[in-house]
Amino acid sequence: MRLNLKRFTALLIVTLSLTACQSVNEQEETQPEATTEEQIKARALQDEFTRSMLKSAQETEKGYYTLESKTGEYEMLFPTGGEIDGIGYTRKGESSEAFLAGILYNDKTEAQLSVRYTTVLSNDETGIGYAKELLTNSIGEDMTFNRIDGKGKVTYVAPFKKKETGSYGYGAYIHPDEGWGGVEIIYTGSCMDDPKSCGPEEEEFKKRAYKLISSVKFLNKNEAKK
Repeated sequence: MRLNLKRFTALLIVTLSLTACQSVNEQEETQPEATTEEQIKARALQDEFTRSMLKSAQETEKGYYTLESKTGEYEMLFPTGGEIDGIGYTRKGESSEAFLAGILYNDKTEAQLSVRYTTVLSNDETGIGYAKELLTNSIGEDMTFNRIDGKGKVTYVAPFKKKETGSYGYGAYIHPDEGWGGVEIIYTGSCMDDPKSCGPEEEEFKKRAYKLISSVKFLNKNEAKK
């Protein structure tokens, strides 16, 4: 019996296609993709340098770890989707520290966090005035600060918006009630393209910025060693 070559070829193609589809389906079933939340949660832990600055791999509260400064002088909340630039990190003993971090949230919006700590400045009127001037110069915009007292510290915080770059956010200087030095924080979002693509909403953005700024806690040496 002679074999119909065209019919045989068509049958072979169908068989191979079905086999390939089955193989792909089996692979997808055995290797499911991580959810967005899981990927973001793992971001800070997967980066070796970022992980080295976390007090624990367990979340302090949903969506946040606790970051402990390598100076041992302060700690603050840090988003699970944050990643610190280890190459740009600088520290001078216990007297100063500076780093930048990129943050990715579950809603896929992004932000940048700049943190700078120094013990050089006194916390009198002159020192605080100089700290606010340095912060204003760093951002490049005039800022009107709101003062917040409580929990053994004083916080000066102000919003900013830079039309020429499309960036916006909050700048803050936090210092302890007693002693010298403090922490400068700049929390920045960007909206270079269509404003509709920017996020999150203004109130949510402010909430996230204040969450990090208000979480700064100054440590004594005994507390830092626990």
